Amino acid sequence: MQALVWTAAHRLELLEVEEPQIALPDEVKIRIEMTGICGTDLAVVTGKEEGVHGIIRGHEAVGTVVETGSAVDRVKVGDRVVIDPNESCGECDFCQRNKPHLCLGIDGEGMRIAGLNAQGTFAPLFVTRQRFVHPLPPTVSAAAAVLVEPLACVIHNFNEAKVSPDDSVLILGSGPMGILCQVVSASFARLTAATEVNEYRLECAKSVCDAVFTPDELNEGNVRKLLGNRKFDVVIDTVGTQLHTAEQWVERGGTIIPFGINGVYRHTISPTAYIQKAIKLIGAGEYRHTFEQALRFAARHPEIAQLVTRSYRLDEHEKAINELLGYELDSMKEVISRTVKTVFKP
Repeated sequence: MQALVWTAAHRLELLEVEEPQIALPDEVKIRIEMTGICGTDLAVVTGKEEGVHGIIRGHEAVGTVVETGSAVDRVKVGDRVVIDPNESCGECDFCQRNKPHLCLGIDGEGMRIAGLNAQGTFAPLFVTRQRFVHPLPPTVSAAAAVLVEPLACVIHNFNEAKVSPDDSVLILGSGPMGILCQVVSASFARLTAATEVNEYRLECAKSVCDAVFTPDELNEGNVRKLLGNRKFDVVIDTVGTQLHTAEQWVERGGTIIPFGINGVYRHTISPTAYIQKAIKLIGAGEYRHTFEQALRFAARHPEIAQLVTRSYRLDEHEKAINELLGYELDSMKEVISRTVKTVFKP
């Protein structure tokens, strides 16, 4: 079969690979129907994060069970399922303390995560253990289901930050994760505002948020019109480079959530300012026990399927990536980007 592999040439390449086979009694083979391109994938292809060579990328996926091991009893052939890529070991100290999101793995070298350090879903077929697959209700579309994994991440961050119905939330950036944050915030918080530079995503954000600004419009006058003499109770940086902006617009006693992935970004903080203003900086890690919560959210909000705005074949991966980035990786030439969530249909 053909799959998208992160190679030693530091490129995502479509290669011929062996079809995965069931090796354990509790494993399940899934035919991938749809798999999303995540911000972590973009961070790797742009050099902002290291990728493991030889790994099939992709970790947000929905598909149909085509084969099961002899001990599988949670799903059967023909079931539609969504995949949890975070394969916590269940045995390390953190797993034993009910903190699987901090799993160190049996070997102590970190949790196995499909598409990051274990084979992923940018492929026609995928094999995993049955505890990492969740049956889909018949009413949940593939486009809504492919958002369950990123939704689990968003909901976990909101839970860790203890976002309440009295809070005002500012989301910096309206990319795929930013708009998912906006959708969740609309259910969690009193007021949601966002920023964005891309005109297409600005319009998408306006359909969800109470207010949307370009970076230049995020100023004292516009915030005062929205909140009076207050700033935002919660500020979420989905870009990965906006902590300076978050500090500017978070209220005393408020919370900042770094959420975007950019391993080369650095920001110097003043601990004294955080102490004096009682500002909380929340690093939430991988999601913890929110996958089922995200699946229920997707079932209650079928309209989130509209966030999947582009689909491509695996052999169209360069076009898909360039469109998401807004520029061509090789030439740096600008590309018009009119998409929120882009997926592959292997």
